[in-house]
Amino acid sequence: MKDWPEPLRRQVRALVQQMGLDRHCPRMPGEAWIGVTSIEPFRRAKEHPLMPRSSGRLETLGARPIARAFVWVDRAGPELWVDPRVSGYRDLFDAFARGWLGLAGRPTTGFNIDHVFPKTAGALDGLTHVRLMAIGAAANQAAGRTLERAMADRAQAAQERREAVRKQGGTPREPKPIRHAVYMTLGKATGFVGWERLPDSTDAAANLPLVRALFAHLAACGIRADVPAVEQTLTAHTLTRHH
Repeated sequence: MKDWPEPLRRQVRALVQQMGLDRHCPRMPGEAWIGVTSIEPFRRAKEHPLMPRSSGRLETLGARPIARAFVWVDRAGPELWVDPRVSGYRDLFDAFARGWLGLAGRPTTGFNIDHVFPKTAGALDGLTHVRLMAIGAAANQAAGRTLERAMADRAQAAQERREAVRKQGGTPREPKPIRHAVYMTLGKATGFVGWERLPDSTDAAANLPLVRALFAHLAACGIRADVPAVEQTLTAHTLTRHH
């Protein structure tokens, strides 16, 4: 990350701060949002000063409708949010980079513009908007081949279960209204490429080598080197759902 353009490093630092992992900044509990099922959480935040993100504001991305994309600006910095079902999101990031990051446009070498919460899984889970960032190309592609493919499969299965419940006259459980960043999110955002170590297993212990490599990578980026063992265990368990 040291050789990344400063505006892109700031985007990662914002995510770190929102996860409460930056010792030099106040904790921002509950603010590490990466996907929503509507823009209502943003609107409610403005109405309740004690809620996460209450200090921010929603801005339009030029003349584009909010349903397609919007920018959220708060103390951690600007964020681009887009509908995971639409194409042309790289052009949306171009406009965001020029208007809010102080760049001439999106970076075209060494980076992919991608959804922080995977777009396929997000669309299947009923998310209306997900956060978009510039991500190291190797890390983004490694996650896409492994972790995110598994997340899409899991989301597809969940959607099929909801449809089956509806056909039987029942009311399926609705998706979570807000998706929060986790350590795997941060690994993708900071350039972790070791996702191929993810085993085809439901055994959490089998995921520990990957988890240790992930946290070692984050520590090398200057992020939370003193992660408690319980958090590593919980992360390994979470990964059993993405095998």
